Amino acid sequence: MCLTCATPTGTVTRRSIFRTAAGAAGAAVLTSGAAPASAARAAGAGPRRGSGVRLRWLGVAGWEMTFGEHRLLVDPYLTRQPYQDPQGRMDLARPLQVNARILDRVLERYLTAAPEFVLVTHGHFDHLADVAPLLNHPRWRHEQVRVLGGETHLNLLRALGVPSSRTDDLLLVTGGEHLRYPLRSTESPRPAYTIEVFRSLHSQVGGYGFAPAGTLTQPPAAPSTIGDLVEGGSLGYQITVGGGPKVMFLSGTANFVEREVAGARPDVLVLGASGNAAVYDYFERVLKTLGWPRVVVPSHHDDMVTPLDDPRVHDRVNRQVVDTLQDVLGDRGRVLDPRHLEVLELPV
Repeated sequence: MCLTCATPTGTVTRRSIFRTAAGAAGAAVLTSGAAPASAARAAGAGPRRGSGVRLRWLGVAGWEMTFGEHRLLVDPYLTRQPYQDPQGRMDLARPLQVNARILDRVLERYLTAAPEFVLVTHGHFDHLADVAPLLNHPRWRHEQVRVLGGETHLNLLRALGVPSSRTDDLLLVTGGEHLRYPLRSTESPRPAYTIEVFRSLHSQVGGYGFAPAGTLTQPPAAPSTIGDLVEGGSLGYQITVGGGPKVMFLSGTANFVEREVAGARPDVLVLGASGNAAVYDYFERVLKTLGWPRVVVPSHHDDMVTPLDDPRVHDRVNRQVVDTLQDVLGDRGRVLDPRHLEVLELPV
């Protein structure tokens, strides 16, 4: 969560227009659901064969990743409730809300099947609050959905109403795990994909901190305010598709542990892009540490509150980070400008 630092704006600079057009032309790096192949050809880029791996931005730090019959979700938060007081400060006493109408709409039109995994980066409301309602939703209620998270995150999910029938699918990770799917068997000696878990850090803003902090060793009383959902440690994930790209999600926060991810070489990096005012050379350090990924997609850089079915949601995004990231990445790769609920197809 970055509640005091993001300043999304609808202002579009000349360079951001150029880069948005380049991203839309996208066949050289990525094809957006909003950018048909004809746009790429018109821009002089020849058609490229896709990998079959697709990303969909759910807003805030939420992502869907699909390939073949497989799908995973990262921090699926759809409610987008108000979180500030009249002075624009974070209001930890604000009651938690669930926007059931938006959950129904998104599951009907976009997330049309339950995921195999939900990957939780940390416990703040704009990452965790909708996970229990999604698991309890009629469309998912009888599907097996495994959730990866830290001890605090899983305890919060239990307190938020995840039923005991799902206990075996709340899977504790702490960083360092390298998991395969499906489980090894004579029928599936090779995994369809693997998930690596990395210990990470929360964003640090101008005051050198964040709120609400804290950890939980057992389920608390049922959370009722956004302040009840504490961070509980932060995690990152890398999904490696068999025969396909490596996609790393350092998407939930704008910070990282350099020594934890050193040596990883993702093809695609989904990167938390706001809330790094107190983090030393964040963009340069993370891109260099990861070997200059050829595709970078910013995350957690919208206003967090405009409803997903409001056409203005696409304008409430801090697109300046696209320019900033591209300046750091240079000609080593491409920074993309995602749009809410639209599909990005990764190249081979």
